[in-house]
Amino acid sequence: MANPFFGIITNPASSLRLATVQYGQLLRPYPQYTGIGAFRKPSGNSIYHSFTLRLEKRFSHGLSMLFSYTASKLIDDVSQQVNFLGAAASNAKQDFYNRAAERSISAQDVSQRLVISGNYDLPFGRNRMFLSHAPAALDFVLGGWQVNGIATFSTGTPIQIGNGQNALNIFSANQRASATGTDPYVGGAVSDRLTHYFNQSAFVQSGNFVIGTLGRFLPNVRGIGQNNIDASLFKNFRVKEKINAQFRGEAFNLVNHPYWNNPGTTINDLANFGIITTKGGQRRIMQLGLKLIF
Repeated sequence: MANPFFGIITNPASSLRLATVQYGQLLRPYPQYTGIGAFRKPSGNSIYHSFTLRLEKRFSHGLSMLFSYTASKLIDDVSQQVNFLGAAASNAKQDFYNRAAERSISAQDVSQRLVISGNYDLPFGRNRMFLSHAPAALDFVLGGWQVNGIATFSTGTPIQIGNGQNALNIFSANQRASATGTDPYVGGAVSDRLTHYFNQSAFVQSGNFVIGTLGRFLPNVRGIGQNNIDASLFKNFRVKEKINAQFRGEAFNLVNHPYWNNPGTTINDLANFGIITTKGGQRRIMQLGLKLIF
């Protein structure tokens, strides 16, 4: 269309310097502006509910245990843009005139998390329940052992489906895919659904001028959670009154539980959509060490 700002706006970097302009530009509330820049603007609404349970057994007879469980739900209409805090750039709104449509489960929501840790001084050796009067040589071998462990289990963070294009033509930064009405959730072990982590037929790409019906994040499909056990075995050797040598055997991911990367989530990436193609995380690591405490 003919540009009413032609000859008025002369900024060489602006499209409004040209004789013609997009029709949609003239439908904007302030058509003399093509955009407004803002960096990590402090805006948004969120609500968080949680239930926490903590059980602790302090040292008695050489045993200490801690059980911590959290069930929670975080809902917001804008999420952060820093990768290490969760899915980034998720605050690109689909419709700037309908803020309520942005409300969904948060990118950072972890619905359940259980952590169990414990330390146990084995009851063998001098001044212990068994072999309390053992000779020095036997106590040197059997006494002073300690086992430790920490187990962590948690759900993954919600998945965001990418539309693969932005054909809204309303100058928004994002266009979401649409739902077909089919439930996307697929249960079972991850290893049994590597090629169909979720039901791919539950989504369809939104086309020209179509506002996608999906929320920012799926309410019932999450990425890979955490299932990890670390353990260690210590042996303390009393060298002198104020000097102690400690042998340490440590194992991370003790049972070598497989870790998978999240599936592809862009709807028009057919080779990867809903498919897990790579492993991630940490394989089992075992290490030995010697520590001198004085």
